[in-house]
Amino acid sequence: MQKRFIIIDGMPGSGKTTTAMRITEKLTALGLSARCFLEQEEAHPLMITDVEFGDLSSEEAAERYSELFTACYRAFVEQQLCSPHDIVIIESVMFQDTINVAHLMGMPPDRLLRLFRTLQQTVMPLNPALIYYYHVDVEGQWRHICGIRGNEWGPVSLHADEDFKQAGDVWERSQTFVRAAVDDWEIPKLIIENRDYLWADYDSRIDAFVEYVLKEDGAILG
Repeated sequence: MQKRFIIIDGMPGSGKTTTAMRITEKLTALGLSARCFLEQEEAHPLMITDVEFGDLSSEEAAERYSELFTACYRAFVEQQLCSPHDIVIIESVMFQDTINVAHLMGMPPDRLLRLFRTLQQTVMPLNPALIYYYHVDVEGQWRHICGIRGNEWGPVSLHADEDFKQAGDVWERSQTFVRAAVDDWEIPKLIIENRDYLWADYDSRIDAFVEYVLKEDGAILG
């Protein structure tokens, strides 16, 4: 069985953590060697925590950001190619915490697209597959997740209607950028357009997708 890299991504509160853990537990129960990296994991191999980034609108800042993350992703791929795990699952970090953050900090779209394509090519030796939660109503998603987690968690502080409107506008632009790049990435992918939070349906589609991908790799799912 060849290596397989399963990326689970989307905006905050999409259900990525639950999905990643559920898939990992299922694969492990089937006797497959899987390693899951959750977004909040300490010393995450695709997070850069010892460097502070600010405005990325200048070419110099954008280049520094791109070089650091490209090197980070290359090191991750080399590490995973030598690891004993056949399947690596990663939640959120590639798009939400690398591309979306750069978009929010003003990296020019053409420069950000070059970074995105570089990272896509970098992870290809791991045979990536993607599960991407796309939210049709971005402002509604912020209201939904704040209704569950509260109005303040991590970097989020949303209270007034204007706060939710601004968050919706900003993240909709970012999500639209990512979706366009995702659509052009020729890898196995499942895009879930989350309109009504039909988790049982989404889980069923995800299970079928993972089974399809791993059967292609020679893994037998009973």
